[in-house]
Amino acid sequence: MLQPCPADARLLPGVPDGDPILCALRQGIGAFTSPAFDAMRAAHASWVVLGFAPRSLLASRDVEAAVDALERFTLGPFARHR
Repeated sequence: MLQPCPADARLLPGVPDGDPILCALRQGIGAFTSPAFDAMRAAHASWVVLGFAPRSLLASRDVEAAVDALERFTLGPFARHR
C-alpha cells in the first residue's frame, strides 16, 4: 500500500497534496535508483572496516552528507527525504 506523501510544488505545480499518482511515481523512481546510493554508503562502511578510510564519526558524517547531496542533485524532487 502506498504511503501518503505531500506533493512537491517544484515537480508539478498545482498538484494537490497526497496525489496518489505523484506518490507512486516518486516511490517507483526512488525504489529503482536508491540501491546505487545505498551501495555507495555500504562501500564506505566496508572501506572503514578494511582500514582504507578513517574510523571517524566526522568523516562518516561528511561522506553521508556528500552522498545525500549527490542523491538530491541527481534525482531532484524524486530524492528520498531524510
